[in-house]
Amino acid sequence: MNIEDFNNKVLIINDGTKESLVKLLSGKLLNIKLITLSELKKKYYFDYDKESIYFICKKYNVNHDIAKIYLDNLYYISEIDNEKIRLLKEIKNELDSNNLLTYNPLFKDFLNNNKVVLFNVSNCDKFYKNIFNELNNVEEYNTESKSSVKDLYKALSYEEEISFVASKICELIKSGININNIKLANVNSGNTNIIKRIFKLFNIPVNLESDSTIEGVKLVKVFKENYNSDISKTIEEVEKYVKTKKDNEVFKQLINIVNSYSFIKDYMEVKELLFNDIDNTKIKSNKYSNSVKVIDFKNEIINDDDYVFLVNYNEGIIPINYKDEEYLNDELRTKCNISTSFELNKIEEEIIKNRIKSINNLIVTYSKYDSQGEIYISSSYDSEMFNNKDINISLEHSDIYNKLRLVSLLDDNKKYGTISDELVTLYNHYKDIDYSKYSNKYTKIDKDSLYEYMDKKLVLSYTSLNSYNECAFKYYLSSVLRLDQFKSSFEATIGNIFHHILAKCFEEGFDFESSWTYEIENCKYEFNNMENYFVNLLKKELILVIETIKNQLKYTSLTKNMYEKEIIIDINKDLHITFKGFVDKIMYNEFDGETIVAIVDYKTGNPNININNIKYGLDMQLPIYMYLIKNSNIVKNVRIGGFYLQKILNNEKTIEDRINGLKLQGYSNSDEDILSKVDSSYKNSNIIKSMKVGNNGFYKYSKVLTDDNFDYLSSLVDKKIKETSNKILDAEFDINPKMIKGKDKSCNYCNFKDICYMRNEDIVNLEEVKDIFGGEE
Repeated sequence: MNIEDFNNKVLIINDGTKESLVKLLSGKLLNIKLITLSELKKKYYFDYDKESIYFICKKYNVNHDIAKIYLDNLYYISEIDNEKIRLLKEIKNELDSNNLLTYNPLFKDFLNNNKVVLFNVSNCDKFYKNIFNELNNVEEYNTESKSSVKDLYKALSYEEEISFVASKICELIKSGININNIKLANVNSGNTNIIKRIFKLFNIPVNLESDSTIEGVKLVKVFKENYNSDISKTIEEVEKYVKTKKDNEVFKQLINIVNSYSFIKDYMEVKELLFNDIDNTKIKSNKYSNSVKVIDFKNEIINDDDYVFLVNYNEGIIPINYKDEEYLNDELRTKCNISTSFELNKIEEEIIKNRIKSINNLIVTYSKYDSQGEIYISSSYDSEMFNNKDINISLEHSDIYNKLRLVSLLDDNKKYGTISDELVTLYNHYKDIDYSKYSNKYTKIDKDSLYEYMDKKLVLSYTSLNSYNECAFKYYLSSVLRLDQFKSSFEATIGNIFHHILAKCFEEGFDFESSWTYEIENCKYEFNNMENYFVNLLKKELILVIETIKNQLKYTSLTKNMYEKEIIIDINKDLHITFKGFVDKIMYNEFDGETIVAIVDYKTGNPNININNIKYGLDMQLPIYMYLIKNSNIVKNVRIGGFYLQKILNNEKTIEDRINGLKLQGYSNSDEDILSKVDSSYKNSNIIKSMKVGNNGFYKYSKVLTDDNFDYLSSLVDKKIKETSNKILDAEFDINPKMIKGKDKSCNYCNFKDICYMRNEDIVNLEEVKDIFGGEE
């Protein structure tokens, strides 16, 4: 193909061809206009935008996907009398009446006044052929079909198929073929992880599109959590979380999505649509400058010196299999003079066959089985087109792959007694392989690589800090490798509902019934019949909790409150180490230039208020919250009145016992003037549990601390945070579960028991600390 031959012409092309042609035109002074089929449809008839989608969603009470189906079918309206067509006509009239369709009246004249080339699109839907028939000066250009027979390789599995492809690519590179001339076609999104893993074993760089969306990125989660009508404030909050280059890319994608809805005044009206866009926006992948390129097999322009590997040549994957399941079924499509599913399948099959014939250097592979069982070769298969071959993977290109392959073959031999030539060859070459031997010891990773992997930052919280000090390997699996997937549970869901309502129940205008209904409907957890029964009981329990807390507030002078307050402080600005925490409730007030603060953390389980384990970096939640408040700027001149847990769910039978169980459990300031401002009834324990004062001062069981004690705890928290963060950045992740006085602190509820193979010698036995203030370490 000589691109200069198309000078001063308009090329109608497939959507996937544009990028290839733009590259060919780069740096050339040619007057060539490229129009994809999608662009042709929109320019020739009409186009729509986000506002059109929003209008249909609101007008017809449908979701985003249904609105899109309606819009995409407006192009096929005909004069036949049918209910679906009538609805489409009605929708189009509504859109036209509200100026929500964009027309380009000069476009048809533009096409008719220029020479138009149908570039590899003559074999297409009737819909487009109808457009072509209306144009003047139209010529067709189709890539010359060649008839050379191609090699077709059958693999037993997709993993074997990709391993073979990687091996053949290594052969090409070693023979002098430029890696940029090697293409990988028909990559299935569900198999990209296999390609990444195997190509890495063969040290082959490949540019794969990400399967992940921006939905899971932290700053996007913050955006959703803070979403409200004032979108600028939401953006301001999100911008605080932009720390890395990757964050900045995602932030730009997020802004573009927000800006696409600039037509709306109240952003709450488009929340569902906007969130749908977010959930379908892929994270941009890093691109290698020299790599194997993944291509669109149907539409990419292939040069004669390119080498193409067509993988996944299986039925249902290639060609696309159209079914009679569209909004307009085949019967209606026939009446509307557009191609039926049967006709589209024939078109696709011909395109694939012609494409296979036209590529000079093409290797085709397919698999015999997948995880579900036997699968079949593509419906476009023609025995005259191929030389059928069995896969033979060369052992010359990857030492790591060979060892992994040997282990797999040894497993088969152990299970089934099979011995193959490949097994014998590999075993003779790798006689020293440690098969069936293992060590559960953590092998230290490079700390610089770890820091890069963590985007050159470390964010710690009470949960992650406690996890590390319970067992460093547990932290590594959970917070570094992120293997600990969150599983929604009834208990966790109820805990979240209680926390959310308690955070706003003291606001002016609060309505319990509407708040409860909102939380239940939006918790994303499906309650079964038994759970629904308990939900109704727990609703009554929460009402009791709120009334009890309101009564407790009568006895405190700390009348200012912050709820679910997020506090973030810098631990080390140079290394980008930060610590953050969410405090359920901060009660405070100013007295004589000091701000007395009481910290409350709600618990639905059994609270643990033992502060002695702080020596080992364990059970530090309340002291950590105190440390965050003392070292942030949320209040000034802080003096700690106390820190407490409040058990908002308990198993007491009588109402009186349940109310008593809602008293605060924790540590209070021993200065009675300070304490009286936290709880004016402290001598009778109306707010704080087990607080009693006699003639000789506080009773022994009363948990009170001096200002010096609080300061010491805060300094100890600071020390433990810095110690732990240094160990994490030094990649110290040994299996070291803790036990104190025979009691397990790490393994009972660990999700990684099946991974670590913990041995008794891994356990670290710690001495019980009876008094954290008994002496400095």
